[in-house]
This record gives sequence, C-alpha cells and structure tokens, in this order.
Amino acid sequence: MLVHLSNKRLLLPFITVFVVILLLFMYGLSQSTSSTDIDYHDNQNEISRSTYSIQNTAIVHQVKLTKEQWETCLQPGSSPSEYISIVIVTRTDDYAGGQHHRLQNFIDSTFLLAEKSRQKIEILFIEWNPPEKRRRLIDAFRYRYSPYLTYRIITIPPSLHAIVKNRGNSPLHEFEGKNVGIRFARGEFVVCTNQDDIWSHNFINAVQSKVFKKDVIYIQHQAAHNIHDNLPPSIVRLPAFPDDEVIYDSCQLGEQKWGEYVLPDPITVTSKNYNEIENKTTTMNILNAADQAGDFTMAHRDTWKIPRGYREEGGVAWMDIEFICTAAWTHDIDVVYVKPGFTCHQEHSNIWESNKEAMNDNRDIDMSKIERKEKVYMNKEGEWGLSNYDIYKEGLGCVEFHGGLAL
Repeated sequence: MLVHLSNKRLLLPFITVFVVILLLFMYGLSQSTSSTDIDYHDNQNEISRSTYSIQNTAIVHQVKLTKEQWETCLQPGSSPSEYISIVIVTRTDDYAGGQHHRLQNFIDSTFLLAEKSRQKIEILFIEWNPPEKRRRLIDAFRYRYSPYLTYRIITIPPSLHAIVKNRGNSPLHEFEGKNVGIRFARGEFVVCTNQDDIWSHNFINAVQSKVFKKDVIYIQHQAAHNIHDNLPPSIVRLPAFPDDEVIYDSCQLGEQKWGEYVLPDPITVTSKNYNEIENKTTTMNILNAADQAGDFTMAHRDTWKIPRGYREEGGVAWMDIEFICTAAWTHDIDVVYVKPGFTCHQEHSNIWESNKEAMNDNRDIDMSKIERKEKVYMNKEGEWGLSNYDIYKEGLGCVEFHGGLAL
C-alpha cells in the first residue's frame, strides 16, 4: 500500500504538467479558430473561414466582401511585404489541352521554390473572365502550405472583360492581366510568367542568394515553343501528377553553388541584325533576346511602373518584346539576359498562333525609331492595369489564402 501511494505521488507532477499543456493548447485553438479575417457566415453558413480554413472553395466567389475587406485584399502596401511576387494570367478553359496538370505543376514548382529558397513569395493569379459552368481556380487546384508562400487570386469578371479593348474576340488578355498583377503585387520584385512554366535550379538559387537589383529588367533564354520533338533542356514534357522530385529535377539547367548565384552583366539590346552587331558577347538583337520574354520578365516593383507596364491593345503576342524595347531604349533601363534560364516551358500545342485576328498589330512599328528615341509606345498615365475603371463597382474579386488542409 505504501509503495502504491508513493508511485502516485511520483506521477502527480507529470499529470499536472500534462493537464496544463492540454488546457493551454485548447485555449490557443479556440482563440485561433474564433479569429476571422473575413466574416463568411452571412452567406447562410455555407462558408466558414477561420485563420486556417475555407470549408467550401466551390462558393468562395459568391461571397460579397465589404469595401474595406476588398481593399485590404488588393492592397500592395507602400513597401514590399514579400521578396518575390509571381504573376500569371489564366482561366479554367483547358488551354491547349492538359492545362490542369501543367498549371498544377507550376503551382507545385512554386511551392518548391519557396521551400528551397526560404524567401517570402506570393503567387498572384489573375483569373481573367472565368468561363461559365467550370470550377474556379481556388476550387480546381491543390495549394500546399509553406510559411514562405502566400496565394492571392484576383478575378476579372465578364463585365470588366466586356468593356476592355479586345482583338479577335479573345477570352483572356494576358498583358492587361499582367499589368493588374504588377499594380497590386506586394513583392519587392515582380515576375511576369505563364502557367506552363516551372522554375529552374538557377532561379531557386538566385532567389535564395537575393541577387536582384532595382532599375534592371531581367529576361532569359528559353528555346522556341514550336519545338515538339527532341526537346531541348528548357522545354520539358511532364506527366500528370508528378511528385516533387520529378518536378524539381526536370528543370536543372546547370550546376549550382547554392547561396552564391552570380548574375551576368547587363547587355545592350539593339534592332540591328545579327550580322551587323560588332561585339556579339555584349550586344544582342532585340528579337533574339526578348523572344520568350512572355515566359519570364522580372523587375523591381517600381521599375515596372516607369514604362507603365505592357502596352494594352487587347490582343496577344508582341507586347512582351515591345516592353523590353521601351524599357531599354525609351527609359535607358539596364537589361540582364540570363542563359541558361530561370524557367522551363512545359511542352504543349501552339494554340494562340492560329487566331491571327487576336494578335496585336505591330506592322507599322519601326523598332529602330524607338531605339533612336524618335517614337514612344506607352500606356497613358493612369490608364493601365484597369486604373481607369471602377473595378469595385464592376465586381473585381479578390481572395488571399495560405494553402494546406484543415484538420
């Protein structure tokens, strides 16, 4: 009996500590789950969002935010809160077939970028003109949690799409959408890319090394997208549902000294033909340098705004190249060309080239006149990135989240 009581006395301190820890945990959980950023309970209890969960992603877009909540979601901040903002423009229309797994690969590759670089990153999706009878982005894809990664989706509704300039009845405006992302991005540096790309080891290392500077435009080498056989290293063909190792290893593009990435020096871009260029190590023809600029162009958040983003004409193609012309020649901004590049393109059929009517008209643009500063092609001040529209009245949507699954 004495031994039994002695054992109880020995166990009592451990039991007390366990009970205290359990009570503290339960208190913390109750505090966190009662804290709401947005009150979704007004929608007949169909959606419940705490700091940790959105219970029904299928109807998030039906929730009407207050003006204050909406402005908070869009707020870029007077100073950056992230190191990198990654902007893509997309919609769930199965672009070029197999869109779902290519975009999921992009999302997973960005998760790996955040985890391996350990720098604060946001993906800023511009969901342009969502098609009817299809799931929205937030409901169609998997978004994993990382302490270094934030997700935001800005939705451009059909009402806004209907009043924006449109060539060839295009359902999506890449450059107008990227400008919206540039306008609201929270990152110190803003990358405009496409949904078919994944990040190379070079970019992961460069982000980890924090090598980027203000007043520079960063572009890269990437092989032409009309290659569908005997793929070069910067064009990859990934299966559906690849694991992280497959995604990560598919786009290496060189050996790394991690944390010690070194950027090349700026180049001179020119409208001269290749044979007319004297020093080919420091000078490149603009069409060669910026050929795939739509898949990667990056600059400081303030540097993007000097040329006022991409010129908005409501069509596809060309404006990514013209932006480099305007930045380099009209505003004398340095251009750094990275080869091997920062992304790999996931191979798919070339759909956009078949709609000639949707292409921006550059037939009368003489690039040499831009280079000689005789012609300037820019958006008007205050008339880009939907700045000249009442986007709240037109129903532009915004949601921010951190990914993961609630348990």
